[in-house]
Amino acid sequence: MNPVIDAYNERQEEIRGIFRSRLITQILIALGSGEKSLSELRDITGSSSQAIIPKIRQLEALSYIESTKEGYRLTIIGKILEKEIEKLVKIISLSDSNREFWYNHDTKDIPAEFLENIGDLHNSAIIHNTEDNILKVHFNFIKLLDEASFIKGISSFMSPSHAEIIKKSVLRGIQVELIVTSEISAKMKEEPYEAILKTIIDRDNFRIYVYPKAIKIGMTVTDNCLSLGLYSKEPDFYDFTADLINSDEIAIEWGQRLFEYYRSSSKDFAINHQD
Repeated sequence: MNPVIDAYNERQEEIRGIFRSRLITQILIALGSGEKSLSELRDITGSSSQAIIPKIRQLEALSYIESTKEGYRLTIIGKILEKEIEKLVKIISLSDSNREFWYNHDTKDIPAEFLENIGDLHNSAIIHNTEDNILKVHFNFIKLLDEASFIKGISSFMSPSHAEIIKKSVLRGIQVELIVTSEISAKMKEEPYEAILKTIIDRDNFRIYVYPKAIKIGMTVTDNCLSLGLYSKEPDFYDFTADLINSDEIAIEWGQRLFEYYRSSSKDFAINHQD
């Protein structure tokens, strides 16, 4: 049999006891950010001392938390458990609130190490084009760049309008770094892109990198926001009609790490010779 299923069968009462109790889960997550007093746990959970104390005793008996002079804190094994619970809560939240987006799009070019932490994007919103606003995603992209102090992007497509928006940001003095595929790189050496590039290519605040393979991701990361677009599963093309947006610091950090992941395997773009 599966050893994990075997382990679950042996410990199912303990496992179910944690996830069946709202209060136990809340106490563990609350203590994940550090030691808390009983009054702080009351405020965080919205529960009374009479409700909290039996759960604390249960967690102490399992060696997940321990008492201190000031209140309670996680033990080493409690810290490990809490991180996994927090990760599970985030993933379920992400899946539940943005289920259609993740189900209908291709995520194969999001590396496994980033999918493992996909819960960092749990507080996201999906922006869709609508019949009343067929350019809603595009206008949000413009707004995102207009408000940015720096821009890092991964682009699996390019259009003259996108190139002009990027040019505008560079000329405003914004630090812009862009990763494109080799296919897009070749396209950018043709008109009208070449003329646009020649006005900004030598600026210190602009860098283009070329990734040697196709990437089914469109991502923009700024100091304020992460914007993520993906290819549709069926048919297989970049979905211009929907973007995932998240302004949480942890989501922005996730996006910056993904950018660096692809940049580390890319090389500098050169406009006058083959990449």
